[in-house]
Amino acid sequence: MKNFKVLVLVPVFNEWPHLLPVLQKLQVHFSNILLIDDGSEDKSYLGLIKEEGFQYLDLPFNLGHWSAIQTGFRYALVNEFDGVITFDGDGQHLPEGALQIVPFLEQGYDVAIGGDNSRGGWTRKFCRGILNRFSGLDISDFTSGLRGYNRAAMGHLVQGAFLNLDYQDLGVLFMAKKKGLQLTEIPVNMETRIGEKSKVFPNLASVVRYLFITLTFITARKL
Repeated sequence: MKNFKVLVLVPVFNEWPHLLPVLQKLQVHFSNILLIDDGSEDKSYLGLIKEEGFQYLDLPFNLGHWSAIQTGFRYALVNEFDGVITFDGDGQHLPEGALQIVPFLEQGYDVAIGGDNSRGGWTRKFCRGILNRFSGLDISDFTSGLRGYNRAAMGHLVQGAFLNLDYQDLGVLFMAKKKGLQLTEIPVNMETRIGEKSKVFPNLASVVRYLFITLTFITARKL
């Protein structure tokens, strides 16, 4: 069996200066890493990233998290990678968690999610619990950005907005399930982010908004 060629995608938006240590830790375990700058306000750091030997794609303006990942999918497909792992640049994900995902892609799973249900405050856990109950998906930590996708999954998911809120959450998982892709969740450990606060749940109002929109989305799918 040939070696499974994996690309680690790191989509970022205003994640400097804590980004470099994240990439350096990843580099210990992975030889193929692609940074995707999603229209950050200050791009001066990209010169240093290049000096350190990291590849990057510089998007001219902010497309949104999921669109940035789709850009990485296109790169991976053209360059004949067997799978990709999406990895946040805020210090929350650990390289060891990414390594845990690789065997599941090699075994034939189309999408593998690294989940840590202990992370987040009570508002996040409350929101996650309600949505887990109504979604019908056997994935508990569906907002996790630590995910693996094989070529089949990338081919199916490389186009389309896939609601919800420009993040790779329930909308993407629903679409993957609709396409007949095989999903699995792997328990991993995560750290407290060293970057800015969560872009999905920065405050209580955002939790309420997210909960309302996502429940509406789930209900619409069942009609």
